[in-house]
Amino acid sequence: MNNRVSRPNVLLITCDQWRGDCLSAAGHTVVKTPNADALAAEGVLFRRHYGGAAPCSPARACLYTGLYQMNNRVCRNGTPLDARHGNIALSARAAGYDPTLFGYTDVSPDPRQLSAGDPRLRSYEGVLPGFTVRQFLPEHQKQWLSWLSAQ
Repeated sequence: MNNRVSRPNVLLITCDQWRGDCLSAAGHTVVKTPNADALAAEGVLFRRHYGGAAPCSPARACLYTGLYQMNNRVCRNGTPLDARHGNIALSARAAGYDPTLFGYTDVSPDPRQLSAGDPRLRSYEGVLPGFTVRQFLPEHQKQWLSWLSAQ
């Protein structure tokens, strides 16, 4: 018999640039989202969640760090996230989970931790520290389309 304590699986889906009430699970009368509704029925649906900032990268930094924009200092897409801040992926990893990314986080790494020629300094499409990357889907979507065709 396995004596390990059973821990819940956690699936965090973040979407931006659309209204949160555009789910039929949230009461939208026209839009039909059966797959998202099924996930919401089995888990937690944050019906009154508000983004901590705009545009997308600063909003994600607020969610990932649990800090207001004035504290995490990510003020626009491409602003590096200070490595001194903890984040949701590092916290999950410390709790024994393997936080795995399918998508992108748009987190520019802290340049103070990289050498001057590091290629990660050329793009804001970095990966939040702590994530294992399962499928990276940058904005240009070429990798996503290649993955789909291979399936």
